[in-house]
This record gives sequence, structure tokens and C-alpha cells, in this order.
Amino acid sequence: MKPILFSAPLVQALLNTKPGVWPAKPIDPSKPFKSQTRRVMKPQPVLDGRFWELGEAMWGNTVTSVTPMPCHSLYNRMPHKPGDILYVRETWTSDREGNYIYRADPIFDQCGPGDFGWEWSPSIHMPREAARLFLEVKAVRLERLQEITEADAIAEGSFLDRCVCRPRKNDKDWFDKLFQQTACYIIHGDEFKCLWNNLNAKSGYSWDSNPWVWVYEFMRLKEKNNE
Repeated sequence: MKPILFSAPLVQALLNTKPGVWPAKPIDPSKPFKSQTRRVMKPQPVLDGRFWELGEAMWGNTVTSVTPMPCHSLYNRMPHKPGDILYVRETWTSDREGNYIYRADPIFDQCGPGDFGWEWSPSIHMPREAARLFLEVKAVRLERLQEITEADAIAEGSFLDRCVCRPRKNDKDWFDKLFQQTACYIIHGDEFKCLWNNLNAKSGYSWDSNPWVWVYEFMRLKEKNNE
């Protein structure tokens, strides 16, 4: 079992995903749910003339999506494979009695950084025994980032009212620039693009760089998996 990290808003989307149901469905249809995640492929393949190349793997330069099969040399490069069980690491802390507390719980939605009597621990430091969400990988493909569809963006758990890049109502320049672009006109896609850049642009994998990403589709499991 391997860990996978999610921010608090995306954990909330996971919590709104029906456990044990595939294809995934929301518990509350008025709120986001999550059954996909995209992670940068490292290292990135290299474009050599008419072909993308990575180790022994090679595919045409016009190909934008690859589904590696067990016999494919890309298959062994997958960090997570179909059938794998992942436990979710999220922002957390614990009280004096050792009970785990999670930043994504709705009770903390309106709280600011100074409203707590404790310090939150980052998700990367979350111990395995604190995990409350477990996911089964259902499908994996390799894809260019900008190939994401509106349906994919919804499956990514778009929080349209929480995107930190959403403009002020009177910010006309922002809207003018948005509609001069050639991609991401749909609102879920816009929110995903914003979220992606906040997480990945500083490390050199911005939306505009259009990196190759692993696309994981997963089902939320019904209860804790203690294996």
C-alpha cells in the first residue's frame, strides 16, 4: 500500500464520493466529488523528431494519450498500477488523547490560520495509521496535460467557489485576457488549470508547458483497509 497526497479541498471532494461505487458518483450532487488525479510523469519523455522517447518506450509525436499494458515498457514506470490500494495523506493534527483531527473537516471551513489552538501538520508527515481514506486504482493512462476534458475536470473534483485564482467581479481585464486564450474556456477546466498552476508551476510543470502526466482513475473504498 502506497500513500498519495491531497490538499484539504480535494479531500473534501473525496469525502463526497460514494464509497464502493464505480463508476464514481457524488453523495451530494450539488458538491464536487473526485475520482481522478493527474501527477507529473518524471522523467518526462523527450521528443526526437517524429517520436516521443523514454527508455525503451517510443510513441508517435501526434499521440496525446497512451494506456500502457502489462507487456508495455511504460507499464513498469507507473508509480501506481490498476488494482493498487492507496491511502490518502492529508493535513492533520492530533489532540492530547491521541485522536486525529483533519483540516478538511467542514467544521474548519471558516477558520483562519490563527483560529486554532494547535499547529497543523503537513500531509507529507501524516502517519499510515492516521489515514481515513483509501482508494483502489481502477485505470491508468499517460496523457498530455492539456488533453483534459470537461468531464475529466469534474472528476478531478473542481471546487468552483474556492479557486484562489478566481477574479473579482469587476475585474474586466481578467475576463478579457481569459477569452483571448485558446484553451480552458469551460469553467471547470478553468478552475483545474488554476489549481494545477498553483501546485506545479513553480517546479517547472505549468499548464502552458503541457507536460505528460499520469492520469489515475480510482474508486473510494467503503471503509479503512488495515492490510
